[in-house]
Amino acid sequence: MMTGKDVRAARVALGKMWKPGGGALTAQELVRALGLSEDHGTDHVYNMEKGKSAVSGTIEMLLRIYLAGGVPPDDVVIFKEKSR
Repeated sequence: MMTGKDVRAARVALGKMWKPGGGALTAQELVRALGLSEDHGTDHVYNMEKGKSAVSGTIEMLLRIYLAGGVPPDDVVIFKEKSR
């Protein structure tokens, strides 16, 4: 079962995998990747990281899939390519 530290570590690892420059994903970026509510999702991410909310089985499964190389569906835009 994932802990808050695991969620934070996943944000760092996914940022290295997905983000130009390799910085950690922001909570908002993780919210979009997980398909959480844009209104309250960041609070949920922070609460999971602090141990105030449990990491649900669905979120844990998505994080494990992403960490193994999976990516969000095409309609979930996390990073846009810069115009040249």
